[in-house]
Amino acid sequence: MNLTYLRLEITRVLRNKRVLVFSVLLPSILLLVIGSSQKNEAYQGTTVAAYIMVSMGIFGAMSSATGAAGSIAVERGVGWNRQLRLTPLNPVKYVVSKVVLALVLVLPPLVVVYSLGALVLDVRLSAGTWALVFLGSWLSALPFAALGLIIGYVARPESMQQVSGLLFFLLALFGGLWLPVDQMPHVMRVVSTWTPAYWAADVAREPLAHGSLDARAVLVLLAWTVGLGIIGVNRFRADTARA
Repeated sequence: MNLTYLRLEITRVLRNKRVLVFSVLLPSILLLVIGSSQKNEAYQGTTVAAYIMVSMGIFGAMSSATGAAGSIAVERGVGWNRQLRLTPLNPVKYVVSKVVLALVLVLPPLVVVYSLGALVLDVRLSAGTWALVFLGSWLSALPFAALGLIIGYVARPESMQQVSGLLFFLLALFGGLWLPVDQMPHVMRVVSTWTPAYWAADVAREPLAHGSLDARAVLVLLAWTVGLGIIGVNRFRADTARA
């Protein structure tokens, strides 16, 4: 992995104020507005505030991770993909660099949202639980980083924002980030288990009630990451071959 390339990517994405607004500001506002109501009421082995805090953390992480699609659209628009074909950066290393970029970018929303949960909504967890929740939320961004890569290479640059926005909205809705899955209609509950957002939320929420990560959810999320990553590599190869 080229560290110089990765550093330039991080700097470029952080200059995009839209990414920061949707990944940090929006989930923070939603947490304070929704989480303040009945924040200390028990719910699914934890409190309402803690449950919503994790949901908004995953929401912000998803937004940051799929932000890679925006950078790829810019690269395609200016012909950067043609330049990459002339460099020693192979497809696997390229995808890995995008995934690492996503893992760096999801840190700000997670830190801000979870800090607000602890300081404003009075969420109280043990040090071990905090660590597992944060780790689970952080690693849950992996499949969305790969998904952002696919969107960036499948969608046209001029329609990329609309495509990624719609897909992001549907994933958050069916993944149970805005409405708990047990409160959804039956059809939505069935569909939700087939989305990576559902398993991402499950990985991050499991420590709240049981103090450990759900091995099954971790494996499902890993499968999503590998599957989407393979598609992303193939799309990169196809795009650079045409360039």
